[in-house]
Amino acid sequence: MKKIVLLAAVACAITLSACNNSSADKNNDGDTTIGEKLDHSLETAEEHAGHVHSEADHALEEAEAKVKQAQADLDAAVKAGDKKAEEAAQKALDDAKSAWEKTKETVKEVGDKVESGVNNAVDATKEAGQKAGEAIDNAAEKTADKTKELASEAERKAKNVKEALKN
Repeated sequence: MKKIVLLAAVACAITLSACNNSSADKNNDGDTTIGEKLDHSLETAEEHAGHVHSEADHALEEAEAKVKQAQADLDAAVKAGDKKAEEAAQKALDDAKSAWEKTKETVKEVGDKVESGVNNAVDATKEAGQKAGEAIDNAAEKTADKTKELASEAERKAKNVKEALKN
């Protein structure tokens, strides 16, 4: 059950990260640059990773509290000498310990997956930024080449007009 809850929290974090587009315009100029979008994506991913980490810590604390309560119940049953209560408390303690161990394993797995997801998002974001920069460079190069071509053509036409006016 805890595993499902933690996986749902991860899914929610990813969904919120994808949908959260507010305040990406850091310099408030009305335009959101590629760099601002990349920064915003990274910040959002880190925020959601922090939220998932917080949820995981809370799940661990709850599981640990249940183990402590079950141990206290067992101690009380032993002290009272009630064998049936002692057996029930021992079973509850074993179940609580098992659930705690499973929660720790799940939290570790989810933590690893979140870290991997954030790292992948960071890498993909960096790659997208590099590709965007390359595309801008290519566009600037093509624009410069086209401008030179048009200037050369205009100069040629101006010479033709000048020659025609002389004749």
